[in-house]
Amino acid sequence: MKLLFAKNIGFCFGVQNAVDIAQKAGDAYTYGHIIHNEHVIEKLRKAGVNAVEELETLKSGDTLILRSHGAPKSVYEKAEKAGIKLIDATCPFVKKIHNIASEMSGKGYHIVIVGKASHPEVVGIQGWCGGCSVIDENSELSPLLKYDKICVVAQTTLESEKFSDIIKKIVKLPFKTVEIFNTICYTTIRRQTEAMRLAAVCDAVLVIGSKTSSNTNKLFAICAAECEHCYHVESAAELQNINFSPFAVVGITAGASTPSELIMEVKEYMSQQFEEVQSQEFIDAVEESLINYKEGKRVKGTVIGADEKGVHVNIGGKKDGLVPKDEVSIDGDYNPADYSEGTELEAIIIAKQDPESGCVLLSKKRVDQIKEGDKVVETIRDGAVFELVADKVTKGGLLGKLGTYTVFIPASQIREGFVKDLKQFVGKKLRLTALEIEDDEKRHKIVASQRKVLETERKEREDIFWANVQPNVIVNGKVKRVTNFGAFVSVDGFDCLAHIVDLSWNHIKKVEEVLTIGESYDFLVLNVDREKGRVSLGYKQLQTHPFVKCIEEHPVGSVCKGKVVSIVPFGAFVELAPGVEGLVHVSEAAHSFVKNINEVVKVGDEVDVMILAADEAARKITLSIKACIPEEHKEEEKAQADEQKSEKKTKRAKSVKQEDAEAGSEWNEDLSNNPFADLLKGLGEDNK
Repeated sequence: MKLLFAKNIGFCFGVQNAVDIAQKAGDAYTYGHIIHNEHVIEKLRKAGVNAVEELETLKSGDTLILRSHGAPKSVYEKAEKAGIKLIDATCPFVKKIHNIASEMSGKGYHIVIVGKASHPEVVGIQGWCGGCSVIDENSELSPLLKYDKICVVAQTTLESEKFSDIIKKIVKLPFKTVEIFNTICYTTIRRQTEAMRLAAVCDAVLVIGSKTSSNTNKLFAICAAECEHCYHVESAAELQNINFSPFAVVGITAGASTPSELIMEVKEYMSQQFEEVQSQEFIDAVEESLINYKEGKRVKGTVIGADEKGVHVNIGGKKDGLVPKDEVSIDGDYNPADYSEGTELEAIIIAKQDPESGCVLLSKKRVDQIKEGDKVVETIRDGAVFELVADKVTKGGLLGKLGTYTVFIPASQIREGFVKDLKQFVGKKLRLTALEIEDDEKRHKIVASQRKVLETERKEREDIFWANVQPNVIVNGKVKRVTNFGAFVSVDGFDCLAHIVDLSWNHIKKVEEVLTIGESYDFLVLNVDREKGRVSLGYKQLQTHPFVKCIEEHPVGSVCKGKVVSIVPFGAFVELAPGVEGLVHVSEAAHSFVKNINEVVKVGDEVDVMILAADEAARKITLSIKACIPEEHKEEEKAQADEQKSEKKTKRAKSVKQEDAEAGSEWNEDLSNNPFADLLKGLGEDNK
């Protein structure tokens, strides 16, 4: 008799993870039985792990393990409120359905779950949505028409054909909006497909697993539909009741909740009863189970399915491979429809196990990059530039991979100038040109240089720069640093100087009054000297002169306020705007005659002035104060002036009289003591 063992047999990743957690937990409780297998349940009970259906039986501080089937959201909330320590062993595929149900329910969708209503996984899903319906292949779908929007998900262990049939019925109904998520676990699909093929080529099939296990029962139903002699056994003891003598080929498979020890019991029994127990297929399966999943190893595989997560691949051995969607193609495009079942592909192992699916993580993209790299080598032999990410530092330089070639970049060829720290370039993309290529069968090596690329590009940039930067050309540049005499501006990577006197029409003390470091501005090229490598820039030349702006804002005939900044014999200068001054001639200071303008204004006074004339070429503005004085005030001003003149005359007259009086009194006082007065007095008396 020949035996054929299914390759995917025993615990799936989700179940194995939950059982491992329970076995390590010590004294703990599980929310319901951890899996549907009495053998495992009894083993855990002996280890101190018991099942509970209601949280009320637990007390604060107890440990509760959520099984792979998941649980309603309310269980999490009750456990937290009661102080129960929660360990979540929910299968990642089931957790994904919880997230979909919660999100879509929040968007107003009615959740439709395709599965068995009493199954703990389905019960758990119902606890993550506001409203839902559970249907199977026998359900009437018309009641769902009352909902405008529905979202359909599937129990992870559902038969794929049943789900497909139900979806065909749903899409024919006149729903306004239908969102469908095929959430059947890909391992379930693979097990079911494999079981069907196994049963089709065998005379009899053994399905090992608990009769309370939903996934095991589905495997049995699938096998029974293909093979007349199909047996569902829970242990090796039941094999004694089966007569295997009529069968030439017997197939053996097991449910996802069947422990390995039960499978081994069946194997041992069959090996004791039959000579030809180990078929070549079984030997091959054992060899495949010993495959080394070393990271970086290239493997070939066959596509077994593709979904929104990525491409699932049979790479031989006990584990399947998964190519995540971002590791499928170099350009990042991914369409599951492009990867049909049976398609062969090559990939590199990037991780021994995906924490969510338990698969070996693969990268098809990296294999494609290696192949593309070898193609690139043929194009760079003539010095063409290529890109490469440096992987590591080695003695004297950097190393990287281009296809099957090892690329070495000497330290002196990384950039122009000395490189002190090579580590800063690891993981960075370099732009290189090949200096030497070795095509020896045992040694594919390229010596490359980035310095040569940079030197060539710098020369090209310089030629373009000096050809385009000419006097009176406007350029854009970023302020890199400032000094007390100006700003250094980067224009296309070249340092140019904008002198402080060319930054503003007004006097400034610091460059920062006009420009900000790190900001970009337009400048006018003032002077170019390629031999000395100097370019002078101007910023103020592109700005409106304050004089022009002032006369635009204050045309001839307009009145504005100004500040007296200086006084000269012929008038006063009034500042109208920063850096812009106009002259008020002494004749325009008042309606009356003004001999000294200090009599009318002083430095610092704010005055109203009228623009009489503006000469843009000479930068001169003529102003008038008297033009701003209303006509009705002219007489008053004249009277005040006359009064002031009269007061001045009176003061002068009084001053003269006072001077005369003072002079006369002085004469009289001195007369008695004056010898000349005595002579004159005597002369008068003689004449009498």
